[in-house]
Amino acid sequence: MGGDIIREYRRRGPAWKAAAAVTLFFAAGVGEILLNGVPLWPAVALVTVLLLSNGYMALALLRARTVVRPGGITSYSALRARKWAWHDIQDLRVENAPQESSLRFITCLYDTTGRRTALPFVNDRCVTDLHAETEFLRGVLAGGRGVA
Repeated sequence: MGGDIIREYRRRGPAWKAAAAVTLFFAAGVGEILLNGVPLWPAVALVTVLLLSNGYMALALLRARTVVRPGGITSYSALRARKWAWHDIQDLRVENAPQESSLRFITCLYDTTGRRTALPFVNDRCVTDLHAETEFLRGVLAGGRGVA
């Protein structure tokens, strides 16, 4: 599996700015706890919950991405990386985003078992021409299958 990156899809704009906003939310939550005179043990529990949840959000903002390499596609989330070799991918499709999402379209990967996975940041907000980009990825998929 090669290390050369063909394409990488990330959140638009600097991720550190979003992580800084999460840090501000954490600081505001801790300040609220301290200013309201919460007893020690509940305060420790609340700060711990804030630290874990905000830390997870910051990690997700900094780490989440989709990477396309000569050997396949890797989808990164906050704590997990899922890899698919080209021969493990059945199809890539542009689909309507879920109703509760602010996106209109997302790109989904279907593996050979039929399992569907939405690829992070391969959507209409982060990719200018999503349909053309997905067709490009299908071409890379066809070429990757031919090599394997």
